[in-house]
Amino acid sequence: MKSFKPTLKYIRVGISCCGDDWIQTESSRYDLERLGCVPAEQGSEANLLVIQGALNGALRVEVQKFYEAMPSPKYVMAIGTCACGGGLFPEDQQSSVPVNVFVTGCPPRPEAIMNGIISLREVQS
Repeated sequence: MKSFKPTLKYIRVGISCCGDDWIQTESSRYDLERLGCVPAEQGSEANLLVIQGALNGALRVEVQKFYEAMPSPKYVMAIGTCACGGGLFPEDQQSSVPVNVFVTGCPPRPEAIMNGIISLREVQS
């Protein structure tokens, strides 16, 4: 018998073109909710932080605030080349939070994002 895995409530941070593919992943064609991943109404109730795009200094501070406000257990997923490796400015890219899953691609396909969620669900206890 499989053990019950709690729902992943996510909040997205960042401004980039990866947002379009995330929205496709939420749509009825891919249906992210069937994997137990739903949007959080408030940042303080999210246990999954999705980082999209390169993090500049000001955004890095905000990401750290979101991460500290999240309840445990907390997970972080970076999607897109900019969030995973800095994109055009890799020397300026420093993650202020530990990342559990990297989904690369520019832009990442919705299937790749869903595979990232599935990988996260496998390590989730």
